Amino acid sequence: MISEGSAFLDRSGRVIVADAGFRILLGLPAGDASDALRGRLGTAPALAALLAGEGPASVRLAASDGAPACDLHRVESDAGLLLRASATDAVLAAPAIEYAMQGIALVRLAASLAHEVKNPLNAMALQLALLTDKIGSTSEELASACAGNLGSLKNQIHRIDEVMRRYLEVADPGPAGGFDAGSLLADVTNLFGHEARRRRIALVPCEAAPGTVRAAGDPGRVARLLLGLLWRAVTGTLEGGRLASRAAVTVPGAVLTVEYTRGSSDPAAAWMGDVIEAAVPELGARLEESSEGDTVRVALVLPRERSL
Repeated sequence: MISEGSAFLDRSGRVIVADAGFRILLGLPAGDASDALRGRLGTAPALAALLAGEGPASVRLAASDGAPACDLHRVESDAGLLLRASATDAVLAAPAIEYAMQGIALVRLAASLAHEVKNPLNAMALQLALLTDKIGSTSEELASACAGNLGSLKNQIHRIDEVMRRYLEVADPGPAGGFDAGSLLADVTNLFGHEARRRRIALVPCEAAPGTVRAAGDPGRVARLLLGLLWRAVTGTLEGGRLASRAAVTVPGAVLTVEYTRGSSDPAAAWMGDVIEAAVPELGARLEESSEGDTVRVALVLPRERSL
């Protein structure tokens, strides 16, 4: 369940991003997060001192106005200030559970939508094949004239079908156990195709043959971590740079690597690193980060699937 939250502030104290957990733990109302946080300062002197950099880097805020008691930790950087809040009580407020429930429901609804899109696409592909045969049997000259247009339609249908397939594989990859980690990495990488094109990034998805890089664990959690890793990589890649993913089986385990050209990091994605680092040990995995020149390399090493 949700027990933590984070927010990132620039040097002026303006809230760049605040996740739902942070708002809940600090009791911030809906609306502008900067105004809400400033309003909270009047009831929490310890919070004001923390933001001003006075005293310790961690404080405990007492319960106030419906907000639960929480621990708040300050992490400074050149770009600004990261605030991490964690609940002091094991029992969380109902809104936190509601946010988690909403997230799960939206993923399921999106998966249902993908299925709804795939069904008419399959029907369109069938009708297109029948139309192609009918035109071919009527006139070779007409079939030749229409070949390019029909082929283009077929390719576009196949492209949409592939996007839907990848989304479904990532959103609901199956139960815990052995899974195809290489194909999962390829699907996640490909889903960022539009974002990469928008940022003029050369995207090179993993090309491991299906079934050759298998890992043990929960593919659902691994998929969520890969989404976070890829999003941080895409937002941290230099415009016009390169981002590549690859998978390999080594003695330590199944290694899923994301490599990209270093650019300006997005402060709004900084908190994802903490989430990923906290989750990796629970999967029996480890995260390796390195850089060489302008190239950043992040590798997620997962336990290998054991042969029966």
